[in-house]
Amino acid sequence: MFRFAADHPEYITGTEAGPWRMQIPLGSFEARRDGETLLVEATGVNPIGLSYMKLIFVDHIGEYLAEEVELHWEGDGQSHGVPPFFREVRVTASRRLTPTMQRVTFSVPDLEDLPLDELHVRLLLPPEDWPANLPPVWPMLTASGALSFPAGSDTLLVRVYTIRHVDLARGEVEIDFVLHPTAERSAGGWAATCRPGDVAGLLGPGGGAIPQAPRVLLLGDETALPAIARMLEAASPGTICEAIIEVNGPEDEQDLAGPVEWLHRRGAAPGTKRLLVEALARRQPSDDLYVWAGCEFDAFRDIRRHVRSVWKMPRDRHMVAAYWRRGVAGEMAEEPHHSSAA
Repeated sequence: MFRFAADHPEYITGTEAGPWRMQIPLGSFEARRDGETLLVEATGVNPIGLSYMKLIFVDHIGEYLAEEVELHWEGDGQSHGVPPFFREVRVTASRRLTPTMQRVTFSVPDLEDLPLDELHVRLLLPPEDWPANLPPVWPMLTASGALSFPAGSDTLLVRVYTIRHVDLARGEVEIDFVLHPTAERSAGGWAATCRPGDVAGLLGPGGGAIPQAPRVLLLGDETALPAIARMLEAASPGTICEAIIEVNGPEDEQDLAGPVEWLHRRGAAPGTKRLLVEALARRQPSDDLYVWAGCEFDAFRDIRRHVRSVWKMPRDRHMVAAYWRRGVAGEMAEEPHHSSAA
């Protein structure tokens, strides 16, 4: 039906003619044709889940049609405005973990209402030199369920990060930032200089499910280190979970909750070595193994090619993602609530 179905066949059911159904932990939707009209019913485990399902549908059907889609939802009581999964947050602390990693602690209102078993958030930073006495202009939901971001002088810096740690009692989350020299404005540069009281925005959490398998192998560079660290901590007692992580040198290693093979670039620029795929090639696959990887684009292609073409692993036993690309800035349950659209 659309790209999400091709990338995530385990979530989608239905025939070419429809109806099409998608089920994830936060909710579900069903889409079917009614003459020239597309009817969609979305269900969420709570208002946040419902908002996610509407957003997922409108984003991906828009990609499939290669045009903006205007849907009209009825029956859920939700209207356009501030997304229920958005929080304006404030810095409470910032400290250097290693020469290339900064940890920032944020105070998050109503933290307990968010889906905290999800890994990733979108961090939203106000424009440079934004007046401290003015609230930033944050994204809003449109009537069709899509996100509308501010433009022009109100444009935000938007980057995807992993929540490294959650402290529900204090209402805080920690996010680790990779520090790297760049002439352009970056989230890492902001993290290195931010101060308590500084304001940012968070969208999410969402995505990044922790792999469930008897054996799990996690691979990544510094950008994936926070996600790998959290997955090692969350591994079930019966899972054999280990990691291969590329960093510049021993000074960039961290104490993690599981066995790690550390690979050192020793001064080479990030994204220029084949250390991860070479380490992977030294190992042998097994029928109970799940491979997860997050890294630079070239390494992503090498690792994906190895697990698919050399190891012949089925797609439901690996997840390989490009977290970044050299030279390119930016991103690469309660009672159900119902909504329907036509």
